[in-house]
Amino acid sequence: MQLKGLLAVTVALIVAGPVQASLNAAAADKSPVQMNVQESIAEQLLRVDQVLAHEDYSELSADDRQAVRDALGRIRVNVGDNASVAALAPDLRTAVYNDQELINTLLGKAHADSRMVCERVRLTGSNRREQVCMTVAQRREMRENSVDVLRNWNHWNTKKD
Repeated sequence: MQLKGLLAVTVALIVAGPVQASLNAAAADKSPVQMNVQESIAEQLLRVDQVLAHEDYSELSADDRQAVRDALGRIRVNVGDNASVAALAPDLRTAVYNDQELINTLLGKAHADSRMVCERVRLTGSNRREQVCMTVAQRREMRENSVDVLRNWNHWNTKKD
């Protein structure tokens, strides 16, 4: 009887291993939206408009979000009725490439900063571990604030005799 149970658990682990690996690979394949020259400009502009509201880009600041929208508007004006960038004049093509690079840079940074990281920590005053989840940007801000507090500790806590 124990042998059957052990065999069932072993088979379940063997089957679950590749399934979990494929799920992890699918989750890890979340790459940021990038504009490129090979695809249709209209499709790319639509895709970028859609991802601006997505949670994967939640750490995109208001100024960066406006910069992306401005760059999209400039691309729409420069491309006009053309289906591809290759048909544009060289100066317009350069302007479109520069705007694409700006968009790619801002969206790539926001995508990386919006990634959620969870860890189990012991909160102050407790021996029990709890799971704390924060975005990469929130963790960076918390670390920078902690450094500032420690740096300014002597300034705030001057002892007057």
